[in-house]
Amino acid sequence: MTSVISRIKNAMPSASTVLSKGLGIAALGVVLKDAHYVGKMQADLYSSEKDARSTAHYLNNSMYLGTMSKFDEKIKNLSYTTELDQTYKRFFNEGIGYIRGFTSMLTRNVIPLGLGIGATFGGKISSKVSAIGVAAYSTYRFIKNFFGLGTPGGIKFD
Repeated sequence: MTSVISRIKNAMPSASTVLSKGLGIAALGVVLKDAHYVGKMQADLYSSEKDARSTAHYLNNSMYLGTMSKFDEKIKNLSYTTELDQTYKRFFNEGIGYIRGFTSMLTRNVIPLGLGIGATFGGKISSKVSAIGVAAYSTYRFIKNFFGLGTPGGIKFD
């Protein structure tokens, strides 16, 4: 009976391993959630800006005629309404915007990303060192953001 219990005990990871892997997974989750959120926001912003520029170009084109030709007027109006009805450009621009926002947030959070990867996928020692780094970095960020350290002064009352 004791040999079965000792085998089970030997197969179980240590508490420090579970804690370090858990901190690594939590760090990766926070970084990826923030990156996904910024990616969604940037996708909408980027595609809206591109749509606005393109629509303005076609509207401007439809407003000015070089001749009094009704045929030219119909062509210009057709190009403008086609531009208003298209959706494929927005689809691609949202993808480009998402990738830009996602990767920009990953590069801004490269320290917790690297520490999270190290804690999650590292060996015994590197995982523990990275988990300590995750804990220290998250404590620093919490204190800095909670107390507003480094934030410029606001309105001064005399």
